[in-house]
Amino acid sequence: MSRTPKYPVVHEYSELNFAASAGDQALPDSMAIYSAPFSLHYNNQCLHSPLTIRINLRSSPQHHRPFSTFTKHVSSSKAKITNQTISNYVPENEFTLKNVATALHSMDLTNPDQCVQSYALILRNCRKLHNLQLGSQVHGHMIVSGVELCEFLGSQLLEFYCKVGCIDNTLKLFDKMPERNVFSWTSLIGLYSELGDYEETINLFYLMIDEGVRPDHFVFPKVFKACALLKDYHSGKDVYDYMMTIGFEGNNCVKRAFLDMFIKCGRIDIARRLFEQMSSSDVIMWNMMISGYVSKKDFKKALWYVDQMKLKGVMPDRVTWNTILSGYAQDGQFKESAKYFSEINGFGELEPNIVSWTALITGNLQNGYPYQALNLFKKMVTRGIKPNSTTISSVISACAHLSLEKNGKEIHGYCIKTEELDSNVFVSNSLITFYSKSKKFSDIARRHFDRIKQKDLVSWNSILSMSATKGNRDDVIKYLIDMESQGISPDIITWNGLITGFSQHGDGKTALEFFTKMLNLRIRPNITSISGALSACAQTKDINFGKKIHNYTIRNKIEMGSGVGSALIAMYSQCNNLEAAYNVFNGVSRKDLVIWNTFISSNAKIGFGVNALDLLREMNFEKNNLKPDSVTIISVLSVCSNLAALHQGKEIHGYVIRNGLHSSNFVCNGLIDMYAKCGSIEKSRKVFEFLIKKDIVSWNVMTSAYGMHGLGLDGLKLFDRMVSQQGLKPNHVTFTNLLSACSHSGLTTEGRDYFKKMKKIHKMDPEMEQYACMVDLISRSGEFSETLGFIEKMPFEPNAAIWGSLLGASRIHLNLEMAEHAARFLFEMEPESSGNYILLANIYSMLGRFEDAMRIRCLMKERGVTKSPGCSWIEVDRKIYSFIVGDNSYPFMDRIYEKMEDLFVKIKRIGYVPDTKFVMQKMEEGEKEMVLCGHSEKLALAFGLISSSSLRPLRIIKNLRVCGDCHSAIKYISVVEKREIIMRDNYRFHRFVDGVCSCGDYW
Repeated sequence: MSRTPKYPVVHEYSELNFAASAGDQALPDSMAIYSAPFSLHYNNQCLHSPLTIRINLRSSPQHHRPFSTFTKHVSSSKAKITNQTISNYVPENEFTLKNVATALHSMDLTNPDQCVQSYALILRNCRKLHNLQLGSQVHGHMIVSGVELCEFLGSQLLEFYCKVGCIDNTLKLFDKMPERNVFSWTSLIGLYSELGDYEETINLFYLMIDEGVRPDHFVFPKVFKACALLKDYHSGKDVYDYMMTIGFEGNNCVKRAFLDMFIKCGRIDIARRLFEQMSSSDVIMWNMMISGYVSKKDFKKALWYVDQMKLKGVMPDRVTWNTILSGYAQDGQFKESAKYFSEINGFGELEPNIVSWTALITGNLQNGYPYQALNLFKKMVTRGIKPNSTTISSVISACAHLSLEKNGKEIHGYCIKTEELDSNVFVSNSLITFYSKSKKFSDIARRHFDRIKQKDLVSWNSILSMSATKGNRDDVIKYLIDMESQGISPDIITWNGLITGFSQHGDGKTALEFFTKMLNLRIRPNITSISGALSACAQTKDINFGKKIHNYTIRNKIEMGSGVGSALIAMYSQCNNLEAAYNVFNGVSRKDLVIWNTFISSNAKIGFGVNALDLLREMNFEKNNLKPDSVTIISVLSVCSNLAALHQGKEIHGYVIRNGLHSSNFVCNGLIDMYAKCGSIEKSRKVFEFLIKKDIVSWNVMTSAYGMHGLGLDGLKLFDRMVSQQGLKPNHVTFTNLLSACSHSGLTTEGRDYFKKMKKIHKMDPEMEQYACMVDLISRSGEFSETLGFIEKMPFEPNAAIWGSLLGASRIHLNLEMAEHAARFLFEMEPESSGNYILLANIYSMLGRFEDAMRIRCLMKERGVTKSPGCSWIEVDRKIYSFIVGDNSYPFMDRIYEKMEDLFVKIKRIGYVPDTKFVMQKMEEGEKEMVLCGHSEKLALAFGLISSSSLRPLRIIKNLRVCGDCHSAIKYISVVEKREIIMRDNYRFHRFVDGVCSCGDYW
């Protein structure tokens, strides 16, 4: 059974020379015995005072009999050394009040028996008081006194070093011991067990057996515990088999240990057989078996054991019932857990305690019911049950999950008043996580972290994860250095927190940097590491690194389940390799809802909305036993929004109602947005009013909807209602949507007023988004001088959004000077954005400066910038049809152009005049009119008219801004066709009814 120990056997003892004798070595300064009373050494506080004296060991007799001979004789004869024997020399009840130096100085070195007992007693007291310094000095006294350690005294000294956790001195002493008995091995094995080095605990056990020392009932529990925590079944079974071969019976402590080992190693079948063979078993062992089956979610078998223990005359205790209800709660079976919670006082006159309450609270939290967890906590407190650290940590996590900052701070206040909670590391770590999730409280998280005196690995991981999530790379580096300087090494959780944190912040480059560093340290990545790294590859579009990670998962046969599989699909999709994403998707043998959701959302994000809707149908709910959840619904609603697929959106809305998903604010907010972007603002309003508990997102989405449809006044009324009636505090998104609504509706004065109120009344400093809205608002009114002055006074350097707003307004007013001014900045900031080049070129063309327009188009070509062709979509009979400008390949193109010619004849009769300045090439007027007929929005409209006989509104979306000629033509078409036409371009909605557009020709 031999193994190689983790730590090498030490043959040199540089600090204490065990071979030294009184004649060879004087007592070093560090080993001086002070004359201060022994009690003053408590908590390692040695008093350095002028009264300290050094024992003159050289005045002691040099001809005393060697201790080793005598003590070996005592040990071999198994002489019984009792407290009474010791008290004949130094009474233990008075020892701590005596001067240690005096005690040692008065020791009769000619009487080995007295010396051995006195040394042992002093070491025992040093061990009790955990005083390493004084114990080491006593050891030094033994060395210079010429003591050769016997088994008894050596074991006492070894146990002292083990108990105070001095591993270096322990190993050196253990290596020098001439004879190592079971007590010595027990002390050393116990030290490694306490240190949590369970691998070495098992190694030492094998070395002990090789040395021929028979373990006892103190050793086996420590080794079985190590095997259990490592889930090392083979070693555990090996140790158990050895125990059986030597005929070791073992007491209840040993039996509990090997039962626990088999259960935690996943072999409850062996544990059950051994348990049933036992002649006697206590309530602890019964509870262990019950807990084992609960952990496997086999509640039927667990309850059977409860019945059996009662038949055997062993009454279930509170631990029994807490185990059952905790298992049910963690499994989400709250009806059953509540049953045992309410009935617990019917068993042995018990009643729910803090463990019972905490089990229910944590169970609700783990199953995604934070509100219920907080309600249970309130009930518990009102019943006078005092929470413990686990309870507090759970409710703080619930507050963090629900963003209940006020409630979290109240619980923190309670912890401050309760000393044992305020100083608890577990609670402190939860508070760090709670504060770190709030942007304005991140500094509090850092201060709370600094207050923790004994920071554990969880503390460091919490602050590192927070710093990574905030994108603070420099802070992360500093914390890692500080962490390692305190002897704490990062673990896989540390690296996962950094990788996923920076990935969530959007800094994929730094996330991959830490992933690479983790690999260089030869730390094996797990599913969390791989998923985080793949997400970072998606952000950085680093498909080559992503492929390497994919190959790693294949080589190591990592399961393509929800985590890795979905991360690979998302990575390939965002790197525009949809074929590879399909291959991963098809290669997943068991596709769960997460995999489907990822693939649907990936298709939606990269613009393959029709594919996403097809996948939704392909899920085949009944066959795969899958039902779309809120995540699925939100993804496909975004597709319907982008495609203006109103009919599909309505069908999804019906599914939401039938399956009770309308209680989710996330889903309802998605419905509000979908209806608005599909042009049905009335439906948006109905869904919004239906919501009972509207959150800030609901109000923001509805305000944005009003803005898109040019209903700025409705948006302002909604804002006032939110603030005055509902008492909700607006955020920056609220003001962005509000100011944008003012801009779309030409409400310049109102926009200025609300921008001022933002800081004056609502105490919010405007950010770049709000400044961009104001630039858009002012410049669209034609006040370019005021706009430039506003930009100069901004507290930020203008970004592309600022100059883009100015360029857009310049097109409306054909202000070439402002357009060129804004374009200079945009060409530098966004050299690859085609829209800026096209917009300036169109302004040149509209002003008849075709050579300048051609110069801009040549500049685009030189820089490799390509323009997306104009494309429009229309939904007819629940199908989406797309049209590209100038595309004549459509099957119905002849009928479409025939309809367009008929429309042009009709609308010209009532006043339509083609606006050929929107044709950006030099050509004859007749040719220009033909070009205007080929615009994608006109093609889509003509197709809608010939394909739909009903009088329902036609809904068209375009990827670019609608041109002025199309806008004018569609106004006239709405008259001659007597149809409502709703068009959404990439900026806003246009609703044409009876020759009037909702935008008021202001877009």
